[in-house]
Amino acid sequence: MTYPNSQSASFLAADMIEELLSMLALTIPAVDKSVESGAAGAASFDKLVRHRKLRLVETASGGNIVAEKAERPDKAGAPSIEFSRPPAQGKNDCLRILVGNSLVTVGALMQRHDMLDMRTPEFQFLGHVMNAVLNGNAFHIPAGYIPTASFDGLVLNAKLNGMPLFAEGTLPGFMELGDALALLQWLLRYLRGERGYVSGGDAG
Repeated sequence: MTYPNSQSASFLAADMIEELLSMLALTIPAVDKSVESGAAGAASFDKLVRHRKLRLVETASGGNIVAEKAERPDKAGAPSIEFSRPPAQGKNDCLRILVGNSLVTVGALMQRHDMLDMRTPEFQFLGHVMNAVLNGNAFHIPAGYIPTASFDGLVLNAKLNGMPLFAEGTLPGFMELGDALALLQWLLRYLRGERGYVSGGDAG
């Protein structure tokens, strides 16, 4: 598989971050409103999910065999599946998942194009943050790690191993959701400005 060159990858990442920030500007207030609406919000979610009911086509796929048992609790004692409300327990959980997923999306694209291998402290910071989201909202930093990843005064070190990335329940988090949004905004500015900086250097 071929990937775009580094310039195209920078443009792709910048466009994606810009779209995600625009989406978050709409969805974060929507989460607030949905939580306030209570049962009405859950009913709206239920209607949206059930609009497209899962249909299992008869094939030899092992995946369909397993999925069928989940759909029919009388088989193999599988529990029933309810989609009446999101699995998150409250507004903070919803926002944590929403923002966390955005960080993973950006991080995955940049990792695919080897951009997270750069020594830029903020890029390395994003890599650790992405891993924390994928590790159940907890940092996984090996002992002896020499701090090289940082962003706006937030510095990662081995002592953070196991600490929640974002606050969860009564546990405090290393970052606020606002820090995550600021990181996305910084990455966007960097990716947009990098092209001009490199071009200017070449021209000189």
